[in-house]
Amino acid sequence: MSVPTAAPSALREPRKTLREKGADSFNAALAAALTNGLSSALDAGDHTRAVDLINRGFAEGTPQLGCDLLRQAMTAVGGARTWTVQLAPLRPL
Repeated sequence: MSVPTAAPSALREPRKTLREKGADSFNAALAAALTNGLSSALDAGDHTRAVDLINRGFAEGTPQLGCDLLRQAMTAVGGARTWTVQLAPLRPL
């Protein structure tokens, strides 16, 4: 007779804290706002505003968000444009 075994707790993902859930929500809202603003700036040809929005993605969001915005701008404008962005210093976790 075999005894049923429970799945090891190591296989379950840990529950997110309220702070982590809030950070995820904030990052999603920030990404949506910056992506929409970047699209508008690129459509208008306002590259100064586009760079400001990309910088905000790096500074206030995540490195991945900044990279995604930069990639979106490079795709829209092309590689001929030189993009200068300011990387935010790493924040301690």
